[in-house]
Amino acid sequence: MEKRRCLTLMPRSRRGALDLTDLAIGIVVLGITVSIGATILTNVRDTNTQNSAAYNLSNQAASGIAEYGNWFKILVIVGVASVVLSLIFLAFGRSGRVGETY
Repeated sequence: MEKRRCLTLMPRSRRGALDLTDLAIGIVVLGITVSIGATILTNVRDTNTQNSAAYNLSNQAASGIAEYGNWFKILVIVGVASVVLSLIFLAFGRSGRVGETY
């Protein structure tokens, strides 16, 4: 009888528990990058005269990053929810044989 191979997301040594450090590091790096970018853009905007091309461009970019900040909480919630769902699927996944029906 042919053996069925399962697709695993993690190496065999770490299959027991899902590691949340990758998600946490990604969120921290993203937050730091956005905050540094917003600081640079507001400094560029404040050093230029109003209604110049550089002022308008940096003002629009700063507004865009501010809008991204509004979505940051939602991105974190979606990331955590995906980790929780993957834990649920790993815990309650079927390990039946080929051809079994329930």
